[in-house]
This record gives sequence, C-alpha cells and structure tokens, in this order.
Amino acid sequence: MKHLSLFCLLFCFVLSSALAQETEVDTAYYRNPLQRRAILTADPEDNRTLRQPKRGRLTGINEMGSELWQRVTETQTWYVSAEGSFRSDASTLTNTLNGLVSNPTQVKAAWGALFGYTYRNAWAVETGYVNAPIHLPIRIANGADPLTFDYKNSGNGIPLRIKRRIGSGKRTENGTGFWLTAGAWLVPNGNAPMDDFRLIGYISRNRGSRTDTLRLTNTTTTANRITGLAEAGIDYAVRLSSFLELGTFVRKYWGFGDALRSEIIYTVNNASEQQSFITANGTGWSFGIALRYIYGRQHELSRQ
Repeated sequence: MKHLSLFCLLFCFVLSSALAQETEVDTAYYRNPLQRRAILTADPEDNRTLRQPKRGRLTGINEMGSELWQRVTETQTWYVSAEGSFRSDASTLTNTLNGLVSNPTQVKAAWGALFGYTYRNAWAVETGYVNAPIHLPIRIANGADPLTFDYKNSGNGIPLRIKRRIGSGKRTENGTGFWLTAGAWLVPNGNAPMDDFRLIGYISRNRGSRTDTLRLTNTTTTANRITGLAEAGIDYAVRLSSFLELGTFVRKYWGFGDALRSEIIYTVNNASEQQSFITANGTGWSFGIALRYIYGRQHELSRQ
C-alpha cells in the first residue's frame, strides 16, 4: 500500500511536468529589434483631428468676409490737396497804334492748397487758397528787339468749387473717374503802385525830311480792388492707395470786372494824339495736376 501511494505521487508529478512543457511562451520581447512584431496601435486619447480646422468651414468664413466687404460702401471722405498748373491769361487791347503796341497771351505757373469733402463718391465741394496772378502784358515794337512790360495783380484767389462724378466703371466706388467741375472765385487785386513807363523815339519818313519825335506814355492801375471769376472744367482722378489720390484737370475761366487797366497815350511832335486801353480780368485756361491726401473716411454696410 505504501508503494502504491508513492507510485501515484510520482505519476502525477510527471504528468504535470509534461503539461507545463506544452505551454507556449511569447518571447518576442526578447528578440532582436529587427525581428520584433509591431504591437503599437493608435492612441485612443489622440484628438489632433479634432483640433484641425475643416477646410470647408474656412472657405465659408472667407466667402462670408468677402461678401461683407463687397457690401461696404465709402459714403464720405475729407481731404487736403496741393495742386500746380500752367495758366494762360488773356487781355483786351482797343488800339494797336498802327502796329506799335500788342498784348500777347501770357502762360504762367500757378499753385494752390485746398481742402474738400466728398459725398457717396458722386458729389464733392472744395475751397482754399490759389496763387494765380492776373497778368497784363504790353509789348512795344522796336525792330528785332521789342520791349516787353508785364503787370500783375496780387495773385491771391479764393475758389469755391463743386464737382460731380460722371461715367461708370469697376473702380468708381472709390472716386476714380471723371468729374465735372464748376465754381466761382473771389479775387482781391490789391492796390500796389505800378511802374509806369515813358518812351521817346525819332523817325524820318524820307531822306532829308524833318525828323518826327514820337512819345509813348503808359499808366497802369488796379481797376477794381476786388473782382471775381467763374470757372468750368473736367477732372480725372485715380486712387493710388487708401489715402492718396492723383488728379489731372483742365479748366476755363471767365473774369467778372477788370482787375488791371492800362492807358497808353501816343503823340507825334506833341501835336497828334492817340489813345489805347488794355484791360485784364483773368479770362483764360489752366492745365494742371493735384495730389490729394484723404485724412478721413466714413463707410456704411449696405443691406441686401
């Protein structure tokens, strides 16, 4: 009996050892790194995809911003401008005194500084100061070397100008385009004394005949202390940036009242006498450019 119990115990030990040898052990962890199996998986806590913005949503935001910007309209602007031009100045002559006197048209430079206001890129008004003297030229025939005298007023001018944009185009919403202009000027002529001149000459009609003595006397004065101008023209403006605008213009002027007046007396041997008058009122043309700085703007969002 004792031997039988010992036999059963040994048999159970052998059987358990055999079952233990059949158990499969995963030794992949101890293998060469080149022979290991991939055991990494996606981390369930990884939420990067949630942080990435969707392309469709960004497109919608951009489209919305673009749509809102297209609905923004520039309604009012305030600006200051500097302009320079060349201005022709005509005068009126009543008598050439047998071709002795003429009054050529003058072309002189002018400049101005103005400030203005625009409403809905359709209407504008501006005023300021312009230095554009009214000239009264006198030319006396003297062979190949004529004598020239140039008189002018104070040069001060205060314009008030109204502008209306015309035409249409892709960029007319910011003022670019053609503008019709009309306005009036207040012109203080001043009362500075003018330099008068007296000329004397001699002429013989035939050889051996008596020599005649010619005298020419001029007196120039300010005809009126204050006169006015009317103007009409056309401008073209282009917006260079959000705050700068470049313009070109052509304008026609009509004078109201004589600014300057010259009286010329012509005598021969102190006996015969003729008179001639020259007047200047500012009538003429101007061609120039203007640079405007927009220092204030107001917008509104239009409804659809």
